Amino acid sequence: MTAYDYAGNTASASVTATPVILQETAATKSGAWTTKSSSSYLGGKSYSSASKKASLTWTFTGRSTAWIVSRAATSGQAYVHVDGTKAATIDLRSSTTKYRQALWTKTWSKSAKHTVKVVVVGTTGRPAITTDGLVYIK
Repeated sequence: MTAYDYAGNTASASVTATPVILQETAATKSGAWTTKSSSSYLGGKSYSSASKKASLTWTFTGRSTAWIVSRAATSGQAYVHVDGTKAATIDLRSSTTKYRQALWTKTWSKSAKHTVKVVVVGTTGRPAITTDGLVYIK
């Protein structure tokens, strides 16, 4: 990237960031989860659960993260907790089926150790969620 000011001065800089994929299998599981297989999922597999309060927890050291999910008309909701505090309620419902969607993101000012926990809400009529893992930037 090159920046210019009104006086004609320039400065160049570059930013490099390496995304790290934490597959769903890297998470600590609680409750009932089933494995789904499809070339549409990251790494060919994903986890799905319709069990209220089932959870997946990832721990990583980074400065930015995104939760990767699959979405469909029958998809439910999930709570996202960050470092022990509830940060969001995410609705995965979509009128069309979508794969590898970064549906929730979080950024911090510097890299540090963080924990992200996803909890199944058990939404009435559409309790299931399908997760494909977590991606983070160191």
